[in-house]
This record gives sequence, structure tokens and C-alpha cells, in this order.
Amino acid sequence: MAKHQCPNCYSPIPLSYLLFSKYTTQYRCVECSALMVSNRRRKITGLTLTFFSSFLYSLINSYVQNLFLTTLVVFIVFFSILWLVPNQVELVDENVGS
Repeated sequence: MAKHQCPNCYSPIPLSYLLFSKYTTQYRCVECSALMVSNRRRKITGLTLTFFSSFLYSLINSYVQNLFLTTLVVFIVFFSILWLVPNQVELVDENVGS
């Protein structure tokens, strides 16, 4: 199974859901209608990246005084790492498609 696919039918989960949804937001697969939510891995990854991002922001800001550039670099790093972590969703509705 690839990084970001429906655990039921293996269709891809959109990047927009993984990057911009809240941890309590549920996602319904377009292909099989399986209901998914963020699992513990996504929540721990998000919290860790939040602390890492604040540290990275203060580190970069001490060397580069451009606020826009510093913020842009931190967001790119944050979203890239969040996208690279696999298996961030789990099924809520186990009986779909059976």
C-alpha cells in the first residue's frame, strides 16, 4: 500500500485533505465511500512538527531577517514532512464495500 491511499479500496487520498484538514475532520473515499479519520500517527506527527517548526523559525529568523522568506521556508518544510509520513488515516466504517 502506498503512503496515502484508502485502506479499503486503495484509491489515492487527496493532498488537500492531508495537509489542510483538522485532525477531527472525517474523509469519505470518493471510490468506495469508506469513512476515514486521522489516526494517532498523524496527530503525533503534527504536534512534533509544530514544535520543530517553531524552533526552525527562530533559528532561521536569527540569520535571515526577512519575515516572509523565513515563514515560507518553515511552511514548506512542515508540509513536506507531513506529506512524507505514511499511514495517517484509518477506517471508521469497516463494513463498506463488503
